Amino acid sequence: MSHAHHSVPFSVSEGPKKDYIDELERQAGKEFQLHLDKLKAVPLESKASSTALAYKAENKRRKDWIIQKKLPLNESSFLLYLVDRAKGIGSSALSKISAAYQAANQGISAIGATFVSDVIKSKRREEVQCKKTVVEVTIQDVEKITKRAMDEITPARDRDALLAIFSFHVMLRASEAAEIRWEGVTQKDGMIEVHVEKAKNDQLRLGRSSFFNYKPGSDADILMCRWRIYSGGKCPYVFANLDGSGKLTKSSISALATKMLAAIGKPGATHHAFRRGGANHMRATGYSMEEIQARGRWRSLAGLQRYIKDVPRAQGCLHPQENGIGVEEDDEDFE
Repeated sequence: MSHAHHSVPFSVSEGPKKDYIDELERQAGKEFQLHLDKLKAVPLESKASSTALAYKAENKRRKDWIIQKKLPLNESSFLLYLVDRAKGIGSSALSKISAAYQAANQGISAIGATFVSDVIKSKRREEVQCKKTVVEVTIQDVEKITKRAMDEITPARDRDALLAIFSFHVMLRASEAAEIRWEGVTQKDGMIEVHVEKAKNDQLRLGRSSFFNYKPGSDADILMCRWRIYSGGKCPYVFANLDGSGKLTKSSISALATKMLAAIGKPGATHHAFRRGGANHMRATGYSMEEIQARGRWRSLAGLQRYIKDVPRAQGCLHPQENGIGVEEDDEDFE
């Protein structure tokens, strides 16, 4: 499925940038209106479509807040807005607000940049201090969930186990899992292709494909066949309500994941633990960071690195079993 890459036809400039365009407009006149319209749009048209739309939304939200508070539309009001938003959002969202402001303006003053940096750093420090202990989810946990579904044979268990398998091996975010369609799941040559329609690293909004190895006749294959037959084409989305009335929402998927993980002895684990666990499983079994980044649709290696824990194999050290040091021949940990 293809999506056209639309331009962003609106003026986004503020402050000195806007004054500059206004003066140019007075000097050039209507003869150059098309040129002027292009200049008004290029600050965001130079960005990827998804980024441009996100920046437009952030700037509108900021302007609405400033107007509501009866403040001037300037850098000082932006700083007050940033501090106000910091009460309820994370450091990444604050960084996006700052980037959107700077795209519409002539950057930011040196003193203003210092305050912006300090607000974001302060929020990051707060996040680190408040961070909950991460509950790890492993391939063995996914196998436990799969076994429960195979033993109980109910549509709900089949769907939930399939969610665990996909979320772990494709490293799905809950928002991505909610958008997976049956037409986007293809089985061939011992692997599955999963088309993720709305991925964070999909700057052109074309969708991304992730692949994982998948044996025909395996428990995962049986679960997917059973759930597909039960669904009967009532809903185009893979993870749907049991009655086929519609797709599960992001929050419903998160709640299901938390419930199924608690049931196997992992209380406190969230849906995101599947994504983190899948990345660490790939790393521990010898995949490169670039391969994990591609399959898990991370925007950058730096973003992925926060998920990866230190293990010998990730640092080029072979597992003792692979060197045949004091082990039995039937060890299967790394086969």
